[in-house]
Amino acid sequence: MIFFAPHPDWHGDLDAFRNFSDSLWHPYWARWIFQALNILSEQTTFILLSLVSIAMLYFAIRVFEGRHWMVFTSFAFAWTLYYGQIDSLVVGGLAFAWWALKRDRPILMGGGLILASIKPQLSLPLILIIWWWSPNKLKSLVIPLIVFLISLAQWGFWVQEWLQKITETDMLVSLSRNLSLWPLTGPVILLIWPLILWLPLPQEKKLIAIAAGTAMTFPYFPLPSSILFLAMPVPAWIYALLQFPFLAPLIGY
Repeated sequence: MIFFAPHPDWHGDLDAFRNFSDSLWHPYWARWIFQALNILSEQTTFILLSLVSIAMLYFAIRVFEGRHWMVFTSFAFAWTLYYGQIDSLVVGGLAFAWWALKRDRPILMGGGLILASIKPQLSLPLILIIWWWSPNKLKSLVIPLIVFLISLAQWGFWVQEWLQKITETDMLVSLSRNLSLWPLTGPVILLIWPLILWLPLPQEKKLIAIAAGTAMTFPYFPLPSSILFLAMPVPAWIYALLQFPFLAPLIGY
């Protein structure tokens, strides 16, 4: 319950969500989720978003066969709740797509993928690999295609404007909460992708490798997004590594 007094930044973020601020980098269908945040009061919205986040992460842990304590005692989880982040919705969407893939339900898989796509800097490589593994690739695109066409009907051809927006990452890349190696190496870090894709791993471990590769190579991968691989069956030293921000007041970022 201590997290139900949100960080002051939450008020600004909620206002940006509710008013579809130009500061947002999400694809336009995410706005339907943000519209739902307009219905109730700010405090009620924050509590409900926190509860939905917990439920989504619990589901993801069950599906990916992770360990509950790694997620629910982590710095990333506390940050997700305290700042009212939506990363847990993305993780839940990926978990739902993975669950549907394992049960050969391509239509449902597409629903999970489109939910996961609301934050592509976290989910895009995993979306592509889960879709690639689908035995019925066309059926798995039904829901994403319907959602995309409805968004075009509502907002016009927004894709070009959105692509231009997501390339404006200079400010984000420099933030201390960024886990990516991009600020240190630049585009050179992308050269690890052939190795990641070549690794002869079972699908469950390949997911972890791709999630880690995304964190290392995308220009901006914020700390709260690390709940993605904490929900997977990763070793305990990963958990320990991701608690280092607690030491920031002592040693700096």
